[in-house]
Amino acid sequence: MLSIGSFSLVTGLSITALRHYDDVGLLKPAYVDPDTGYRRYRPDQVDEARLYATLRRLQVPVDAMRAVREHGVGAVLAEHRERLQARADSLTKLIETVDRYMEKGLPVKSRRISQVTIVADDLPASVAFYRDAFDAAYHEEITSFQFGTYPDDDFFLLTVANPESHPWPGGPAKFGLAVGDVDAAHARALAAGALEIEAPVDRPWKPRSSTVQDPGGNHIDLYQG
Repeated sequence: MLSIGSFSLVTGLSITALRHYDDVGLLKPAYVDPDTGYRRYRPDQVDEARLYATLRRLQVPVDAMRAVREHGVGAVLAEHRERLQARADSLTKLIETVDRYMEKGLPVKSRRISQVTIVADDLPASVAFYRDAFDAAYHEEITSFQFGTYPDDDFFLLTVANPESHPWPGGPAKFGLAVGDVDAAHARALAAGALEIEAPVDRPWKPRSSTVQDPGGNHIDLYQG
């Protein structure tokens, strides 16, 4: 049998890692001296240990390594790739936030409305409308559209009260959205299925604005941002 030092050299796993894998039950030595506690391994354990060494370099968690015997390496790597992709997406969003802060400065927190609830008798129609008209991201688990990025000041949730799954005692709502170009946003909303309530107009007491009605009967005031 191989000593733990020799086994470490031929497998690429450090002695510390081998001791840890023994403690957690991932890779048990073939023999442990009852007097000295010294570990020894069989030559036929080398391939398994080398596999764990490769997975370790890929930052695969120990619990996932355990699943190799039952589900195979391919399934474990596929699941690990999803974890890495989620981590990469999170880091990408964080980098984008840092870039915005570097360009515009850190946001000053203030009290402001960050969520409005509307009704939608036809949820798929409303989802399609806000996606097409405003590029809003819909989160099914919270039945809400997301505008902007948290924790930036442009973050805003538009929650949809579907009578079947999310009852709401109120009627159609009226709310305002700031847009980069009122005329373009107004035209895009109409193309997506909105009804025109008021065409874009300039008034002395507020920015250029217009009003449309979404498929659920809610009125949206569009303001030049």
